[in-house]
Amino acid sequence: MSGFEFRETMSGSYHLLADGAAAPERPLRFTLHVESGPFLAFLQRPVATITGTVHAPGLARSAELQGTLGLFLASSHTLEYHFDFTADDGSPLVFDGKKVVTLGTLPESMTVLPARILRPEGEAVADALVRFDLRGDLLPFLTSFRRAR
Repeated sequence: MSGFEFRETMSGSYHLLADGAAAPERPLRFTLHVESGPFLAFLQRPVATITGTVHAPGLARSAELQGTLGLFLASSHTLEYHFDFTADDGSPLVFDGKKVVTLGTLPESMTVLPARILRPEGEAVADALVRFDLRGDLLPFLTSFRRAR
């Protein structure tokens, strides 16, 4: 049985940690294509493959990304976004974010993603906060769900 696929866009801001406490907020936006693989395998390990593009002026103007999206991992009520991309200066970077979904704060916990941008060895480069825009992106998100090819 084939799996599923969908598209998701999130946007918000990031700030470079090297700039200190007065670091300016800079825009951050990414669009993902999420694909689960075979549905039965996904049920056993709920991790999907993601590809897409990240836009982070001052860091990566328009960089291809690839990684994984863990959906409600180990009944922890989390969605974990992990993807690699290349900065404008050619250095590899990792986006690592996690939504912790709770019933009491369902709309916010499903739409707000705090994250950190790291070097591959783990050094933190930036903190980020992105959101899923329910008004502008919900319909395109819902209509993008398909049976995977």
